[in-house]
Amino acid sequence: MTDIMISGHKFCPTAVQWMPRSVLDVQGDNRPIYAPIHTVQLRWEFVNFEQWASAQDVFNLVQSTGTVDATLPGFPTTTGSAMAYHDYSGCVLGEPQVGQFFAESYPESMVLVISNIVTE
Repeated sequence: MTDIMISGHKFCPTAVQWMPRSVLDVQGDNRPIYAPIHTVQLRWEFVNFEQWASAQDVFNLVQSTGTVDATLPGFPTTTGSAMAYHDYSGCVLGEPQVGQFFAESYPESMVLVISNIVTE
């Protein structure tokens, strides 16, 4: 499995999900017009404080530049049996979101959202 990379930093989430695109409008023949960009959600279950701090450090490094390069499981634009990874540029990294804490120092979950992904 290829690693997920964000601006040269390796991430190993427990789940990756391409999010549904927004419908911008409806054409005259009642077909939806979708936004041309995609969003990916990276999720971790039962992360430790160091993983959260590492993700926050990467966010702090790249937030001022506005965009990141990301290597992600490719959006399925063709049929095939193997999951291919693709490089995307001009993406936007959201700030890490953590769930509730348990056992005093462990967030229940962490989510990173990467948006502004152009797949075609």
